[in-house]
Amino acid sequence: MKTAFLFFFLISSGFVFSQNVKPVVLISGKVVNERNMSSVGGKVVYEILPDGQEAGIARSNPMNGEYKIILPYGKSYGYYAIAEGYYSVTKNLDVTNLTEYQEVEDQNLYLAPIEVDQVVRLNNLFFEGRTAVLLSSSNPELNRFVEFLKINKKIRIELAGHTDDQGEEAADKKLSLDRAQAVTDYLIKNGIKESRLVVAGYGQEQPIGFNMSEEGREMNMRVEFKVLSVD
Repeated sequence: MKTAFLFFFLISSGFVFSQNVKPVVLISGKVVNERNMSSVGGKVVYEILPDGQEAGIARSNPMNGEYKIILPYGKSYGYYAIAEGYYSVTKNLDVTNLTEYQEVEDQNLYLAPIEVDQVVRLNNLFFEGRTAVLLSSSNPELNRFVEFLKINKKIRIELAGHTDDQGEEAADKKLSLDRAQAVTDYLIKNGIKESRLVVAGYGQEQPIGFNMSEEGREMNMRVEFKVLSVD
């Protein structure tokens, strides 16, 4: 049944079959409001990393928020939803070494409403090891952030860095502050007024995952922003 559905979906999406069909991954999920989990209709954009070249656009169902996208093998991708009044929380997936067809379900795309005190994680930021040096693969996320702040000219935000508990507490606090500052410097360099930005580093103080697991530590190593005011 799933194979028949994929065949129909590929045909309807304009894919051409040959005797040497290349592996793809089918991503599905819902576009939802991060605050209350309600469904949102909007565009789903997927792009090739690290340069951020747009690879395609889909749409979520406005009734239930459902979406489906197909990512061909051999690339690393970022994907996110766009809807008026929200900030897009991005996801990424590396299918460089994909060797067979896969389905990845329940990949909800979260949209953060532009509200005071709303906290949003900048997901597709990549640093050189345990340093504050931003890699070029972060540029697509940073450029979207710049555009968001240029469109929403009155928003004032706090940029905050966080870490897991794998380092010395004082060193981690400095690392978190330095990472938040690196993002802030990029924004200022690209035309965002410094007066709209507050920088903070919380180190190990505010975990959102369990530090006993690799997944939890990855969740805790983050930079996020908080909306301080919208006027």
